[in-house]
Amino acid sequence: MRNSLRHCWILDSGGAGRGAWQGGIIHEFMRWTRDHGCYPTISMGASAGGYAAADVATGTEATVLKGWTHWGLEEIHPPGLVPLELRSFWGLGKFRLHLIESIRYVMAETELAGVFDPHQDKKLLVFTTRVRRVDHQPFRASDAMRYFWKSVTRKMPRSFKYLPENYVEDPVVFATNLPHELCSENVRPLTRQNYHAVIEASCLVPLAMGSPMEPCRLLGSSEPAVTPGWRGDPNAVFLDGGFAMKMPIRIFRKDPRFQPLARWAAADKTLIFCCDPTARLWETSSRLRCLNMDSAVAEALEDKRMMIICPDHKIEAGFLCHDNTKIMKTFRRGQEQAERLLGTEAVQRFFGI
Repeated sequence: MRNSLRHCWILDSGGAGRGAWQGGIIHEFMRWTRDHGCYPTISMGASAGGYAAADVATGTEATVLKGWTHWGLEEIHPPGLVPLELRSFWGLGKFRLHLIESIRYVMAETELAGVFDPHQDKKLLVFTTRVRRVDHQPFRASDAMRYFWKSVTRKMPRSFKYLPENYVEDPVVFATNLPHELCSENVRPLTRQNYHAVIEASCLVPLAMGSPMEPCRLLGSSEPAVTPGWRGDPNAVFLDGGFAMKMPIRIFRKDPRFQPLARWAAADKTLIFCCDPTARLWETSSRLRCLNMDSAVAEALEDKRMMIICPDHKIEAGFLCHDNTKIMKTFRRGQEQAERLLGTEAVQRFFGI
């Protein structure tokens, strides 16, 4: 029997290493919640969390297993043949190609059919970041370097963070089954046509993963009534979703651009898979605002309408890891943690079991 409550899962960003831990966790939670009639109808996230949210939206944990068992084993061009725009900052990196091959392999026709099943009442929201220079000049390699260093210094104390100026960052959310009246410059339809590109764009840390993505790849439809053209700076590019929105809770509540979307995607219960081992909910990857003490978050946690799950052990695989042996060890440890959690009274009570 299906639980009558609407469940939302928010999947945190964390690169390949913590993403593999998250994959192991959600693999077991997807199976368990489906068996108990409380599978999430809403999933959302940025970067690796956006990819994980897409896994959840397929409706089967087989998607997660398919992705991580294949990760790092893709047939990739020799370093010298990697296209220039896909190379990492040291010139020979292939991580971007692993990502592209993984998305295409995992999100094949069967998985797309699950995401875009017209008979299922579910919503998938993937976060991206649209960046433009305030002088309206094209986004150059030097700009990508600045954003790369912004990523590198994200965990440092505030006074040591590198926060480049002269850029405008806007969150852009792509959503499945989006009503036309909710479409705007910051809320876009997620369709079969732009699906793979949106997931890729959500994961793009510049230089570490090659060049930013051009907006034209994300339109997904030529029908103006469905997808109106981008306004503003034609030189804007798309980068990792975490730059502008890693955890959406406060932005959805406070920013008028996203309040209608928040009402449309509202849920009774929210489960957050947080990649920070201290369970801190960072609003963006720059780690300038922690949401744990935000009044709405604190109240939801107190009322048991929200639960945070984070690693209970050290994650061995790194951010850009594509060593399949290490990745699968990380994945299995996530599964083991999930099995422990699913046997607890707190988790079962949260789901109403």
